[in-house]
Amino acid sequence: MSSVRLSFLSTAACALVLGAGAHAPAMAQEAGFAVDVTVLGQNWGSRIHGRVHGPTVEPASAFVRGCAGHVGAEDRAAVFEVTEARGGLAFTAAGDGLAGMVIGTPDGLFRCALAESDRLASAELGTMSPGLYRVWVAMADEGADIDAQLFVAQRPVSALEIFGLDLAELGEPREGYHVFTATEATGRQVLAPNGTLMPEVPLRPLNPSYCPGFGNMDAPDAVLTLEAPERAFSIFAMSPRDLTMAVVAPDGTVTCDDDTFGLHPAVTLNNAQPGDYAIFVGAFSQGGTAQYELFASQGGPAFVDTQIDLDAAPRAGTAVLDPSLGGAAQLLATAPVVSRDPFRALPVSGHCPGFTGIDAPDLVLTLEGPEDQFSLMAMSPTDLVMAARSPDGLWLCNDDSYGLHPGLTFDNAPAGEYHIFVGTFGQGRSGQYNLFASLGPQNWQDAERGGTVSDGGAGEGGAGGAGGAVGGHQGDPRLDITAEPAVGRISFGPDTRSDPRIVFDVARSSQAAFGMGPECAGYITMERPDIVITAREGLPQMMVYMVSQADGTLVVIGPDGALHCNDDFEGLHPGLVFEDPLPGDYAIFAGTYGGGGGVATLGVTVSNPDWVMDRAP
Repeated sequence: MSSVRLSFLSTAACALVLGAGAHAPAMAQEAGFAVDVTVLGQNWGSRIHGRVHGPTVEPASAFVRGCAGHVGAEDRAAVFEVTEARGGLAFTAAGDGLAGMVIGTPDGLFRCALAESDRLASAELGTMSPGLYRVWVAMADEGADIDAQLFVAQRPVSALEIFGLDLAELGEPREGYHVFTATEATGRQVLAPNGTLMPEVPLRPLNPSYCPGFGNMDAPDAVLTLEAPERAFSIFAMSPRDLTMAVVAPDGTVTCDDDTFGLHPAVTLNNAQPGDYAIFVGAFSQGGTAQYELFASQGGPAFVDTQIDLDAAPRAGTAVLDPSLGGAAQLLATAPVVSRDPFRALPVSGHCPGFTGIDAPDLVLTLEGPEDQFSLMAMSPTDLVMAARSPDGLWLCNDDSYGLHPGLTFDNAPAGEYHIFVGTFGQGRSGQYNLFASLGPQNWQDAERGGTVSDGGAGEGGAGGAGGAVGGHQGDPRLDITAEPAVGRISFGPDTRSDPRIVFDVARSSQAAFGMGPECAGYITMERPDIVITAREGLPQMMVYMVSQADGTLVVIGPDGALHCNDDFEGLHPGLVFEDPLPGDYAIFAGTYGGGGGVATLGVTVSNPDWVMDRAP
């Protein structure tokens, strides 16, 4: 790969200081240094970021006739050395009072890039010859102090990435303003019945870590106002075209999504605060157009327009959680399973496979007082799925928490009625199930012994309780993080000279990761990690990513025992970013979405993943 050598000339008159993401020693006023930066040839590539300051002393027109503003001294440029011929780079300067910038090329010529109204000046150079490239930042006023950011990347850096999103500067929402009125009783709320896609510019600047697709950034597509807090609500869109979506919360947080339900995106916001939520709807590919429908719903996204009757008589009756049972698994009900309607007809966020009866809950469980944590568990010879709604509208769903048995855990559980739906993975399956509850985490050992029936507080279905942690870490107890990894171990620290990459074969598996935690998907081998990464002290960030022949997935247990999952970070390739990672071992369980396995490349980097396989399948 070709590289760019970046020389920062630092004096009392002008200095360029590395920004976040670069690694360099602190600079003295008269010091100079150079950093080698590898420029990737994939997607967005790497980016060099610095800051220029110092006084302006001469007009930019002295370099290029008609160029605006004033620059620092001629011998105080930021110097970039290209060591071999390569494809083009883009230079971007940003700052208040910016007039433009001047770029000097190795052939002795100069070019001028004037600033736009958004305080940005950028220039893209085509094929670049080896040699020195000099950049002077131009300010509008002579004698002004230069205080500007300077970027070198494979594409111009947008104002959105540098300054953030200012909704006040954007146009009126194309599909108007709306006040959130959706409830589970009324069903989903229509925000745009016939919106028009405008997939013109990348959405990624809204959230550079993950925001796929293309949209139109001159205005939001819609603005939805929450007048009161919501435990959970969703915004989602549907179209014949592959959609993407970004939602900007009142505090500026941006959440993006691609494929929650088929090719349809959804953003679910938990513990949402009142205020305006700006919505941008895009398409995964650039150009063209299509129509879309935009909706909002309480809880998870209601892709199927079904109104749930929470007052319907539960099939297996009612029960009351009995806190006096302590660590015992409380048997709530034994009943036949119903597997007629898809679980996705319920407003559940995330992955919820299988079939149940949505005309009524299977059981309604009452908590007479709030609990820090309580759990639900269902067991049967049949492959079960379970979903439940808390009194404040939060829906949870799980397929395989313990073998083929589903389990749910509610944290900070409010008092009131919990509506529980039990079903099967396959439609039309039959059988009996036992339903248990526990205070605290799921206690599968006690449930396997049949649990305990409460002496009091039971309705038609009985009652009980449970407790006792099952695993030695906060992830799934079936994951053996102590076993020797199947592929090998990697040591990674701030002094690692080149990013490690390992080529290996992901094993075929029928052990589902679905439901282990947020974004957990696919099938992995739980008996041992594939790879263990030992992170050393001093890393500002660590990214673990995988490129595979099939649609890959990653499950990672960190040194603190926390579970992390990802399915589609870059296209169908998974990746996980750890900010200020804890030193220690990260157990990597690699899988594929369908369980078929295949050739894969796993890499570790600080910030620049190379989304290319190192061996052809």
